Amino acid sequence: MTTAGTQADLGSFGSDEPHTPGGPQKPDAKDDSTDEDDPGPGSDDEHSKEDDQEDDSLTGLIYARVSSDKQRKGTTRNNDDDVDDDDGLLDEGSIEGQVEELEEIAERRGIELPYDPIADEAETGTDFDRDGIQEVFEKTKRKDIDYLLVEKVDRVGRTAAETLYFIYILQSECGVTLLTSSGSRDVSETPGLMQTTVMSLTAQIQNELRIAKANKERIRGFLKKKNWTCKSPKIPLGYEETDDGWLTVDPEEKPIVRDVFRKFKSCGNYAQTERYIDDEYGKEHLDGHRVKTILQNWVYIGQPRLPESWLEGTTYKNDLHEPGLHLLRVEDDAEVDVCEETFHRVQNIIQEKEQQRSDEDTMELLDFIEEFSLFSVIQGSDPATLLHHCGHPLIRDGQLDLKGEYTVHRYRCRHCEEAEDASDYYRRWPKEYEFDKIRLIQQVIDDDEPDFIDTE
Repeated sequence: MTTAGTQADLGSFGSDEPHTPGGPQKPDAKDDSTDEDDPGPGSDDEHSKEDDQEDDSLTGLIYARVSSDKQRKGTTRNNDDDVDDDDGLLDEGSIEGQVEELEEIAERRGIELPYDPIADEAETGTDFDRDGIQEVFEKTKRKDIDYLLVEKVDRVGRTAAETLYFIYILQSECGVTLLTSSGSRDVSETPGLMQTTVMSLTAQIQNELRIAKANKERIRGFLKKKNWTCKSPKIPLGYEETDDGWLTVDPEEKPIVRDVFRKFKSCGNYAQTERYIDDEYGKEHLDGHRVKTILQNWVYIGQPRLPESWLEGTTYKNDLHEPGLHLLRVEDDAEVDVCEETFHRVQNIIQEKEQQRSDEDTMELLDFIEEFSLFSVIQGSDPATLLHHCGHPLIRDGQLDLKGEYTVHRYRCRHCEEAEDASDYYRRWPKEYEFDKIRLIQQVIDDDEPDFIDTE
């Protein structure tokens, strides 16, 4: 139950209505998956006669996705190094182009399209928190649909495990087979499963390569070209953006930044520091700026840095020195008495606070996934969301012991706590029975004997 949406998104794909496993029988459900030995352009023309003689009653739903505004408009990217679309380097097809191609495939195969195409515009394929893909699942779950038509497997998603799980749920729970421009993907048969797995893994690898290339361009833009927006579109408090994209000191905000460091050093509390700054200087100054983010920014001592994780596997170093951007140097006539040592003392305080938090050793959603597996967590527990049944968000409220083995968070709904019994407005995740299911499923996956089986 973290801000990461992976389990909540995937967990919502579990069926909430009874379905016949495997769905309705389709004439080509087994044959199509073997027609893809050469899934190159135009391979649809090489399908067997059975494929061209589909039952007229077969229905399909078109899904298209583009991951940048340029794709949405049907344009391609140029070679400008400063272009940093997050997810568009390998995709060329516009929404219109994908839909047109898929409509032709449907017509050729005799598949009716009773519903309007569903599209996700300028959406990344690395997660399933997309309106379009969620709508696809809702329609396939409740409507009589035989095929989901997409241009390529990676239009569904670019993370292999999640994409395969989504396709599997579509077929096993909803009776819907994936159909791409190179043929159908019947994951209930070994050939279709293997081909879909390879394509999903290929899409994930391409996505990782694309991200690596984009990151290198951003690193070079920041460290070599001194373009601040290559790191972040937000200009730090205390600075203004120059015409060439770098920073210059804002003399009116400089005292505010110095006072943020002075106050936090004395109180060690983010919220108290924020309240002080709001009262002293006005709420408009910290609007959109988190106190912790300000305190951890090395630009305030003239050493602008990128996150170290960006530089892993590269030859770049965080070695920029910009004395003109130093806002915490000692000044005899300064309104706020701080120095560079103040910055380093603040970093120690933050580290101490983080250490105290980690010492709690409370299990989060991602910890359970790492301890067991994504599949076990999804299958063994209700979707982990931060919404109460009333629709309002849940907040953390202490820790609870889980069967003497783990410590987990307890959550409560502030909206309902005055109107309902504590048992109704509190929520723990996972509950004990959910934990038992998660562990049992993982034992079966690992081919271990479940705890309740007496082997003696």
